[in-house]
Amino acid sequence: MAMNSTIVSLLEGVSLINDTDQPGFSGSGKQTMCSYPTSFHEVDYISTYIYLLAIPTICVLGSGAAIMCIVVFTRKQMRSSLNVYLAGLSVFDLILLSFSALIFSPLQGCVLQGHGDTAVCHFFWRSTPWTLPISNIAQCGSVWTCVAVTVDRFLAVNYPLHSKIWCTPRRATFILGIITVFSIVFKAPMFFELTNDECGRLRTSFLRDNKYYKEYYVTFGYLIALLLVPWAIMIALNIFVVKAVHKAYKIRRSMQGGKNNQEEKDRRNSLRCTLMAIAMVLTFLVFNIVAAVNNLAETVWEVSLGFWSPIGNLLICLNSASNIVIYSLFGARFRQMCVLMLCGRQSRWMEWLKVGRYPAQSMVSDWDGRDGTTRKTSLDASTALLSARSSRRWSKRSQSGAPNQPAVRKDTVIYTSAQNRLSLQSTPS
Repeated sequence: MAMNSTIVSLLEGVSLINDTDQPGFSGSGKQTMCSYPTSFHEVDYISTYIYLLAIPTICVLGSGAAIMCIVVFTRKQMRSSLNVYLAGLSVFDLILLSFSALIFSPLQGCVLQGHGDTAVCHFFWRSTPWTLPISNIAQCGSVWTCVAVTVDRFLAVNYPLHSKIWCTPRRATFILGIITVFSIVFKAPMFFELTNDECGRLRTSFLRDNKYYKEYYVTFGYLIALLLVPWAIMIALNIFVVKAVHKAYKIRRSMQGGKNNQEEKDRRNSLRCTLMAIAMVLTFLVFNIVAAVNNLAETVWEVSLGFWSPIGNLLICLNSASNIVIYSLFGARFRQMCVLMLCGRQSRWMEWLKVGRYPAQSMVSDWDGRDGTTRKTSLDASTALLSARSSRRWSKRSQSGAPNQPAVRKDTVIYTSAQNRLSLQSTPS
């Protein structure tokens, strides 16, 4: 990850790596009074602006958005294999954004203070050996979760019948657990890369300085596990998915007729989910290109790209914070759930989402008392009441009702395009 090479380069710049004559130690190796640098380096305004202003702002806003995504995607109404992956991705984004704010702001604050004996520097020195590996675990998890999303959409588009058996929420949860365990095991050595000297200052450990560790784990491990394999899978499968989506849209345009049946609506919803996944993966690839190039340059060719390193870190945080925008653009139900949670059912925004944006449709909210879930189905306004009557539970209950009177289930909420858009109908006495 770009932030790891950034911190190592910083340590090399202040001569805290492999320094046999460190301040605070005599030539015989006995500890003396700690001394700290008194000279200040020239201020890098690009890094200062990014690390002290841009990244903290993005991390705060993105963390709030990630929490909202987690709450929405874990609701029973949103339960599907894709939403399980998106909920897991939101958890990784939340961890990455939270710990990035704890790394980069103290990092630049310590640089501006000349790596002196200050509270900011001591916080950065003491926290980084733990926060940096955790943030890298979250990034590794987010990479492979994007791969899982790509595979899920590839199966849904190319094998629509089999995908209903293969792509289940339980199986998605199991795969997400495998991704988490793999990320922790793969990034566990990073907990032993950085340590503190007797004065509390940050320095690299013997493991990080080992030539074979840097060559095989840091370089080739990153190339294979976080760059070549996942990116190749995402790019290859997305090519097939994009072709399948384009073909599906051509079929839709060639179809003629009046109202869409339920099968056509399900196909349209599947296409929206697929487009959302494609946009999310493409955004991930674009925003991580700079960080990938930085890591390759600094680990393979041992060349520093200067200000491109903070820009790469900024784009990583921006990618994690911007996923909610993609979900909102492509997910109608996601928008409705967010507005419902933030503004309430009586909000004007809720009415606009249900009526103003889709005037020819209404929504039936079917509460199932057996498992406590609410299942919403988009229906034409003229057939909403008829669909509610066709429910099996309503049929059993309506047999005892009065004749010649339209009966409606007690637990059915029907949204119509009339002025009173939200009406709770009760069974007539």
